[in-house]
Amino acid sequence: METVVYWLPRVGAGITLLIGLVGFFRPRLFLDQVGIALQTPAGWSEARGVFGGLNLGMAVAALGLGDPVIFTALGMGWGGVTLARFWSLAVDGIGLQASIAPLLIDGGLCFLFLSPLLLG
Repeated sequence: METVVYWLPRVGAGITLLIGLVGFFRPRLFLDQVGIALQTPAGWSEARGVFGGLNLGMAVAALGLGDPVIFTALGMGWGGVTLARFWSLAVDGIGLQASIAPLLIDGGLCFLFLSPLLLG
């Protein structure tokens, strides 16, 4: 069990790294999925920074340093994203069907990063 608990946060960091790479180099893949159309270079820069740079930086820090505190912080961050999605269900009128995949991804990443606390 210790081996699984050791690797789960690293798997989460790997997935976060992939999300960051896609967001950095191909942000349109994310934006088209949610119907966001950017009109200006500043908008594209913002999308690359948020979807790409932030996720890349977090993943590199987690994988490079390997500190459990970093994995915990990332788990709490993904937990905040998951909470925001539930809030959006309640107040923005987004349908459950449109929210299932993002909830599973964000909640799954939260679990992967926090698994040492939850399972250990």
